[in-house]
Amino acid sequence: MTHRNVRSSRGFSLAEVLIAVALMGVIILAVFGLVSAGVRRAYGGKKMTQAAAVAQSALDRVNAQKAYTLFGAADTATTAGQTWTKVSALTGTAADGDVNPAAEGGGTPNAEQAARNAIRALLRDTDLPANATNQASLAVTVTPVRRDTTGLNFGNATVLRIDVEVTWVEFGTRTRTVHLQTMNLKTVPI
Repeated sequence: MTHRNVRSSRGFSLAEVLIAVALMGVIILAVFGLVSAGVRRAYGGKKMTQAAAVAQSALDRVNAQKAYTLFGAADTATTAGQTWTKVSALTGTAADGDVNPAAEGGGTPNAEQAARNAIRALLRDTDLPANATNQASLAVTVTPVRRDTTGLNFGNATVLRIDVEVTWVEFGTRTRTVHLQTMNLKTVPI
């Protein structure tokens, strides 16, 4: 055997093995980072879709009612609304006590209480992340609108603006919000 053949059959040097292991480590860490980022984005997209569905359902329910009286506001009021907060995210059926304020009306709620309870249940039944520190919330606000804002209230408004906002915290640090808004032409007597 020649000197050249003996040298090529000896294998790899320690330096070559260390460089190969280091390169493999960098590649594996990069791939793991990409997979981890993909999982986070998929999770975030799923929660964003759920929150958008909750906000749209709440907006539809409020829009189908006489919006400002749904929240107990008089014609002279300038804003109306309510915020519900979810303090835990249980898997399966959520307990009624997980959302504040509590359901209204007991066993026989009136029409407005039943409508508010239905909006409240939208937040209760979703699996948006929530705990005592990072609560999920659903806020509905109704405000009167007209060109002249002097003395503006629900009684003299021509349009009602309905805002729905769903907020939650992802991964304990990232606050996410879905905000929907619509304008509702108020029926004006002729």
